[in-house]
Amino acid sequence: MFTRLFSLIALGFFTCTSFAHQGHEHEHHTDTVEAISVSHAWVREWLPGTPSTSAYFMVSNQDHHAAKLVKATVEGVGRVEMHEHIHADGMMKMQQVESVEVAPESTLAFQPGGFHLMLFEPAKPIKKGDSLKLTLYFADGDRVFTMADVKSVMEQESSHQHHH
Repeated sequence: MFTRLFSLIALGFFTCTSFAHQGHEHEHHTDTVEAISVSHAWVREWLPGTPSTSAYFMVSNQDHHAAKLVKATVEGVGRVEMHEHIHADGMMKMQQVESVEVAPESTLAFQPGGFHLMLFEPAKPIKKGDSLKLTLYFADGDRVFTMADVKSVMEQESSHQHHH
């Protein structure tokens, strides 16, 4: 009788700790994802005859550790590359980057003239008024998504002037 009672207590204990452990893992993952957020995402309208367009956004890292962005995807686009503009030999150049570090407790702007996404191979025409799902992938396995509105070049210019 004592052995049976002990077995039942032990079974209950292991079952409870198993559930508690599962809950702990889920909470940890959720906390990590909430540490990274994306806002103000938009895509420049695809102009006829051009092989690519660009996407911009703000990524915030509220964690105490740096976050390493390693990949991005955009719904309906075959290929997405991360790029940056750099000044070299008195000229501004664009180059592809494999990853971008978002410093702890900071916000990094992907904007014209800086870091940005280059989009290639659209599945269908991407035009003003569309909204596309943007997903960011981080080195630690986390991913964050948001919706990015497609804006015309004119909207982008007036928006840029409005902020100054």
